[in-house]
Amino acid sequence: MMIRHLALLAQSVTSARLDLDMVRRWSALVSLVLLLAVLAACSGGTQPIALVASAPASLAVGNQRVLLGIVDPDTQAFLADPEIEASATFTSPSGDEKEVGLEFVWAIPDQRGLYRVDVDLPEAGNWTVSVAAEGFSPTEPVPLTVVEDTPMPQVGEKGPAVATRTADEFELSEITTDPEPDPELYRLSLDEALTDDRPTVVVFATPAFCTSQTCGPVLDNVKELAPAYPDVDFIHVEVYENLDAQSFEELIPVEAVNAWGLPSEPWVFVTDADGVITARYEGTLDPVELEESLGALTS
Repeated sequence: MMIRHLALLAQSVTSARLDLDMVRRWSALVSLVLLLAVLAACSGGTQPIALVASAPASLAVGNQRVLLGIVDPDTQAFLADPEIEASATFTSPSGDEKEVGLEFVWAIPDQRGLYRVDVDLPEAGNWTVSVAAEGFSPTEPVPLTVVEDTPMPQVGEKGPAVATRTADEFELSEITTDPEPDPELYRLSLDEALTDDRPTVVVFATPAFCTSQTCGPVLDNVKELAPAYPDVDFIHVEVYENLDAQSFEELIPVEAVNAWGLPSEPWVFVTDADGVITARYEGTLDPVELEESLGALTS
């Protein structure tokens, strides 16, 4: 029973993979997490389990935002808490260790928390990371793959200017699964926003089909901030084009998701007036992070 529940838990931390290779890589990570859980249960220990909540192949050489979770092996509860300080030790393929402090962020407000950190990952290969949270024993190291380049655009690169559906052409119910959509986020096509000499915030999210359950909260955070930045374009791109699909297997990613190489959802990208990416956020988003990114562009 514990293994079945942890498998569901691991699926909820990350989002639906959009290609078979991503599914296989995530399956391998889940298998290792399950093995660690079994070992912890058999030993009767209360040592938490670390989870890398960043999607496979999303971390490249250089400064990266990494999402980490810790889970109770007996209850499968997420243990990250705004009152619990934590740090992580990253070990490179060559054996170099780097300890960094972690910042708490709500993945689902008041329900599920994760830790995030911006950390320099100077070499590609198979890293490991362990988490030490106040009041708990440090976790066993878990794998963290760093690649030379990612399928999705990195900070400093231009975001692909792809056309997306707008409210001028479609009913909102046809282009978003947000139960309370803000029409302003569907006023412009993404290619128009990236070429109109204004900064842009684009959120790729699918509230109705999001397996991580974080698409809605991330989109809500973006919507709440948008009115405070009238000189910035805010765009929501629904991940799937056929929102009337009867099963997950029938869902078809929109062209923009493929063009941006996204292996998961949600993602938020910030670009400058030239369409160059200045920040990107995977999985969950603290509004303060986005405010800092926008402040740097609009001040």
